[in-house]
Amino acid sequence: MNRSTDGILTQRPVYVKLISRKTADMQQHTGGVYLKGQSMIKAAAFDLGGTLVNYPLYWRPLYRPALEKAASDCNIALTEEMFTSACDILMKYNVRETPREHEVTSDKIFTEIMSAWGCQADIESIKAAFFSFFNADAVPFPEAREALLYLKQAGTKTGILTDAPYGMDNKFALQGISDFSELIDFFVSSVDAGYRKPHGAGYLKLLEHFAVSPDEMLYIGDEEKDVIGANKLGIISVLINRSDIKKDFGQTYTVNSLIEIQRIINAAQ
Repeated sequence: MNRSTDGILTQRPVYVKLISRKTADMQQHTGGVYLKGQSMIKAAAFDLGGTLVNYPLYWRPLYRPALEKAASDCNIALTEEMFTSACDILMKYNVRETPREHEVTSDKIFTEIMSAWGCQADIESIKAAFFSFFNADAVPFPEAREALLYLKQAGTKTGILTDAPYGMDNKFALQGISDFSELIDFFVSSVDAGYRKPHGAGYLKLLEHFAVSPDEMLYIGDEEKDVIGANKLGIISVLINRSDIKKDFGQTYTVNSLIEIQRIINAAQ
């Protein structure tokens, strides 16, 4: 996609045009917004990591300190052999190394680890310590709260659909959005859906919960799978691209900041 001379937001298939009154002719209405030629936008859903929250990109280099924290918090003497066996299990469920469509639960993963360690430690305590290590470095993007607040004030329902790393439980994932959790109406993970993106199960849960049609919802994400999954169901796809590298995954819109979502749903400027 290309940038226009006076802005960043672009729309397919005319990539160089900035969304404005001339190109979108959008109008505000109670309970959502209309895009000319499209249905009323009643809901906006987001990916989590890389979109709303900046998480560690690669977990593999952090296995050791995370496992050491989990073992320490649960009074387990972690040997090198135990560390290696746990890493082998985590790697088996690392989707960057071994992609999968069906989701697994964190209980399954950590039960395997505890079995390999020959321990009877409380699984919930091990998971809490392990995931808290990664959540400690989770930082919401600066504009996330403002963008969500705008949507709420516009009467637009908000949701999150995220692929859970290592089957992370929702209660741990929600710790990363405590800064703006009150602005989220519905949260669904790949564990809830049973499938990872771009499978449509999670998107369908969003549509069902909000009781909207696909062309009445935006889905905003930072990866190709986010766009593919939304497009398959006819959901309006928005790619958040904070880099200088052009990316074209077939998305309807591209933004460089979450604030620019306002320009998709409100051209009154």
